[in-house]
Amino acid sequence: MDIVFATKDRKRVLKLPIVPPELQWDNPQKHETMDTIQGGEVLIPGLKGLTTLSIDSFFPMKKYPFRKSDVQGKEAIEFFMKNKEARRPLRMVITSKSGLELLNKLIMIENFTYGLDRVGDIKYSLALKEFVEVVVT
Repeated sequence: MDIVFATKDRKRVLKLPIVPPELQWDNPQKHETMDTIQGGEVLIPGLKGLTTLSIDSFFPMKKYPFRKSDVQGKEAIEFFMKNKEARRPLRMVITSKSGLELLNKLIMIENFTYGLDRVGDIKYSLALKEFVEVVVT
């Protein structure tokens, strides 16, 4: 599996060097429940909610043979912090080993935490939420 982030203009692209072994995203549906006058409930189907995803991994500070890109920790931290602080959406693409596109969405960074582990690598947690561009016609 590969995870790639890019700015909307695609001038900056970052491929995660270490992909977590498991990845799961949430695709909610915004249903509503209403009470009836007879004391029961009815479910009103709602619209799709925003997809959320959390990535917990690390940026290697050594040349591990299993890493997927040569991105350095400092470069990755600057990429995510700069775009988070600028409130810019990023394009995130997740592909399977066979190249099948599993997810391709604009996302916003909800939270980004990072720190050093015992061996000197940079552990991080990245909380992401789908960004939907509003088009007024």
